[in-house]
Amino acid sequence: MMNDSIVPSLLVKFRFIDEKKSEIALLTFEQYSNIKDLPITKECKIVKNEKPTLSKRDVAAINKKIASLSKSHTQTLSE
Repeated sequence: MMNDSIVPSLLVKFRFIDEKKSEIALLTFEQYSNIKDLPITKECKIVKNEKPTLSKRDVAAINKKIASLSKSHTQTLSE
């Protein structure tokens, strides 16, 4: 049986503080939660009937950035 949080199934519109325009990507619930919780996220919401503006490769790059941000944030909290 597959875990629902692993299969990208949410169409999410998000924008970071330093970005001028929002992006739309097909994300897993975990990815959505991670982006929503970042302090640099200005907007993050689930949308319908919109075309993704990010490819799977773009989403993978964002995941790497989130992982490194989470790691540095966790280290700062534990110091």
